[in-house]
Amino acid sequence: MKFVDTYKHLGILSESAAFENLIVTLKDTIRTHSFFVAWEKVLGNVAKVEISLNILNSLLGKDSLPKRLAEMIRSYPEVVPVLPLLIAVRDTSIRIATVGGDIEYLFFKRNCYSEDEIAKIVEFTEKCGLLKIFSDKAVKNLVDYCIGVEVGLDTNARKNRSGDAMETLSEVYIKAICQRHGYRYLRQATVAKIKAVFGRDVPTDKANRYFDFAVDTGNKIYLLEVNYYGGGGSKLKSVAGEFKSLFELVTQSPGVGFIWITDGQGWHTAKRPLLETFIATDFVMNINMLSHGFLEEILIKGL
Repeated sequence: MKFVDTYKHLGILSESAAFENLIVTLKDTIRTHSFFVAWEKVLGNVAKVEISLNILNSLLGKDSLPKRLAEMIRSYPEVVPVLPLLIAVRDTSIRIATVGGDIEYLFFKRNCYSEDEIAKIVEFTEKCGLLKIFSDKAVKNLVDYCIGVEVGLDTNARKNRSGDAMETLSEVYIKAICQRHGYRYLRQATVAKIKAVFGRDVPTDKANRYFDFAVDTGNKIYLLEVNYYGGGGSKLKSVAGEFKSLFELVTQSPGVGFIWITDGQGWHTAKRPLLETFIATDFVMNINMLSHGFLEEILIKGL
């Protein structure tokens, strides 16, 4: 690690104290109110299929549903791609394992379906229990029901939103520093993009590598990786090792620096690998350290 003056201003005078400061100031959360559900996305997805859902609404509470659904598909084939969504599946091809072998059910959008295709679609909706839900009146309105399904599916994207939130929060500091000092920065910076905008070559370990941020101070290019780990796990050891290796690679090039911004209580379960990377690389910091001016000092002094 490199010892910057900001440590001294905080009364941190040793490597061990610097690492302890990183650990004790890890954030419990970076969630904002918009973290839980991406409502614009959810409602937008439902709006795309609302007409089909309203057509299917006419089946709710009816008898002879297999026959009615088959008739509906003949008249309104646009309802077919919507059926998997009602069981929280986005796939248009669903394979089912049976004693006699796998069966594939297709829900691709078409202008019309053959009788065999209709029979298989109806068979699937029966066997997966969807038609029973229709007949039991357990669902009153498929549009409202689908909103609930989309909310459930959207929770799978929360992990990505944590990463996005960490990048967005870090960018607040990066952007302010660049504006104060006339620096330029890129978000989601590929090697090609850095070359095109900054006119500088930077080394990389793989062709599709991109850095969360690249900052050009005029004298030096800084490559920044940003992530957040709210939960622990064995992967954190490999994460720390990956950024140690990336630091060693990119800093071989003159005028290129590497900074890792990471946060989250998950690191309490992986202190040892984090400490190893903290010592072996120039700069590892968290959001609290960003707020105390660590990054600004590094960029200004060209450390």
